[in-house]
Amino acid sequence: MDVYSSEQEQVEAIRSWWTENGKSVIFGVVLGLAAIFGWREWQSYNINQSITASDLFQEVIVSLQQNQSQEAKDPANEIARNYENTGYATLNRLILAQLAIADNDYSQAEEHLRLALDNTQNVSLLPEIRVRLTRVYIAENKLDEALSLLSLSNQGMYKSIYEELRGDIFAIQGKANEARASYLQAIELSSSSSVDLTFLNMKLDDLGR
Repeated sequence: MDVYSSEQEQVEAIRSWWTENGKSVIFGVVLGLAAIFGWREWQSYNINQSITASDLFQEVIVSLQQNQSQEAKDPANEIARNYENTGYATLNRLILAQLAIADNDYSQAEEHLRLALDNTQNVSLLPEIRVRLTRVYIAENKLDEALSLLSLSNQGMYKSIYEELRGDIFAIQGKANEARASYLQAIELSSSSSVDLTFLNMKLDDLGR
């Protein structure tokens, strides 16, 4: 602000500035307050969502621990319908997929796993989701889709499992040499761990070493 020759000129300048800018200042303050209280409401809503989802997920877990899979379905489906934005969504989808597989409903299992794969925020779960979805694709004889899921550069500790699954697919396709190579690779990758290789060796024997 310029230097004014008198206090009256300063008052007039402030009054003039307020006339021109006062509405925008008020609007900015109101908008800021709305944002603050809106954010608090949103936080409160999210907290309530998480609490409810947590209670429902606890019901799911308790039912499964008591071998009551049918009783687990209602709260699990409730989470899937109304609480997909909470941290329980992905694990809940995995449970729903497992329940669908137990009912031999592979189409439903595929849907749950596909949603889990596409929407999870927890990248550490991605390899496990891929493994489960691959097995469902194999059960549905969707072998091309199954192979495409295993084409992942960063497989981490799942390398052996991915190779075994790849061998399973090749075996189903009648590609014995490719299946054998994948099973041998899976065994090599597992040799330094405590994984039981009995079943994997049986698969290899079935191909004829």
